[in-house]
Amino acid sequence: MKKNLIIRISNGLGNQLFTYASAFAFAKKLDRNLLIDNESSFKSKKNIQGVNTSYSLDIFNITSPIAPKKLKFIGYKGYLKRKILKKIDYLKSSKSFLLEKKDFNKISFFDETYLNKKFSNNLYMEGHFESEKYFSFYKNDILNQYNFKSNLSTNNIYLNQLKATNSVCLCIRQNRFEEGTKKNNSVFNKKKSWKFTLEQISYIHKSVNLLKKRLDNPKFYLWSNNFNNLKQYFPDTEFIFIDNNLKEEKYTNFLLMTYAKHYIVSPTSYNWWGAWLSKNVNNSIRFRPDDNFFNDYHVNNKDFWPTDWEVISKF
Repeated sequence: MKKNLIIRISNGLGNQLFTYASAFAFAKKLDRNLLIDNESSFKSKKNIQGVNTSYSLDIFNITSPIAPKKLKFIGYKGYLKRKILKKIDYLKSSKSFLLEKKDFNKISFFDETYLNKKFSNNLYMEGHFESEKYFSFYKNDILNQYNFKSNLSTNNIYLNQLKATNSVCLCIRQNRFEEGTKKNNSVFNKKKSWKFTLEQISYIHKSVNLLKKRLDNPKFYLWSNNFNNLKQYFPDTEFIFIDNNLKEEKYTNFLLMTYAKHYIVSPTSYNWWGAWLSKNVNNSIRFRPDDNFFNDYHVNNKDFWPTDWEVISKF
């Protein structure tokens, strides 16, 4: 009987996409059944305290089944049980947990030595594993896993524009350091968030100027979780805001992103995946910032950026 790899899905859509893709590859390499824990993280002690996220991969035609309740750690009792089992696991020769490694600054990195251990029949995998190096060998399989269950309406005005023009995707994540618990909503974090927004604006404008020289009549489309204060930096004479009606399906904005022809990718996993899943892979330009653009924010994995995306230097 085949052994199991149970992947704990957590955080927002971009993180969930990284987690599942890496787990899919690990399950292939370890020859295990991949099961999805779609509840434990979202019903944990941490999530109850204010992190408002939910399982989002049900918008895709994913083939891996949901794990049974007995293989999940739901609620406060599950949280304590998981914590105890993880401590015991340090003493075991046959490991039950496959945990993402991080350095002193809590930054992870590509490392496949995770798999060079002896594991128990039910192996629990935790972490985001935010690098395509984990799953690039299975790229076609991952693309099939991430086919959307539903397509966009042909009446969607943005869809038609993205298809008909030399479209460029821009994305800004606002309020970055105010998310989560109420204590994050401080004056200090508000200033830090706005600084991060301004740094993204600077990077995008530099990239826009470069693309104007390389593309024939580019059209710039902006995605954001919050459009407040952005019109003064992105006038509607040149930029189009992808601001769908809230009654639309939750996946609409993300699916729209995959129809852009070119990408100026900001340091967010949501934007990363919009570019990676693009339906316009041929001759597509993908920009990404160098590490000097952002002083207070760094991506969570040293190998976050694909090596074939063009680097935009701050200096």
